[in-house]
Amino acid sequence: MTDPSKIDAVRSYLQAAFPRHELTDKARGANGHDFKLVREGSAYKVTVKRSFLDDHTPEEIGGLLQQWQMERALKKSESAGLLVGNGGLCVAWPEAPPS
Repeated sequence: MTDPSKIDAVRSYLQAAFPRHELTDKARGANGHDFKLVREGSAYKVTVKRSFLDDHTPEEIGGLLQQWQMERALKKSESAGLLVGNGGLCVAWPEAPPS
């Protein structure tokens, strides 16, 4: 199980970067953790890989998200989703709508 303080580090970063958005999150099993930000028709999704959480302290996590300008990348992302791993940020494609 991932150290809760590491999840809190991501949560704190997102709450500070998107103060008017509703933030929800859930574990993604052994693969990582999902975060979703919603506000009046706009939604952003962030998936943080377990390896990233395991390899960094809570302080390093907040610093890296800031250094990588995750807030800016999310706002620019046409897919409105990001994947966060040890290599940095990667634009994630939206899930296909149900048919």
